[in-house]
Amino acid sequence: MAALVVKNFKAADGKFEALGNFFKDVLGDTREFEGCLKVDVYADESASTYTLIEEWETFSAHDKYVSWRTDRGDLSDWDGDLLEGGFEDGIQTYEWGTKTDL
Repeated sequence: MAALVVKNFKAADGKFEALGNFFKDVLGDTREFEGCLKVDVYADESASTYTLIEEWETFSAHDKYVSWRTDRGDLSDWDGDLLEGGFEDGIQTYEWGTKTDL
């Protein structure tokens, strides 16, 4: 069963397009990462937000992915630059549970 992860990214002032370009550059690797089943991106320019709807084989697979991104330094570009409030305040992550066949 798939584990659902939803992430909301709030772009810093004037950085909406740059944040979108960042996602264009990195989401190919995300989608190919072991355990990633699917990533859909929703953009709301009026709110300067991108929402990623991600399906992973397990939450553990998602955690490994985040560790991999962090270890590579990919997330450091967001701190104080692309995201409003930096990495700590510019992203909200929700783990909604696992898909079930009810």
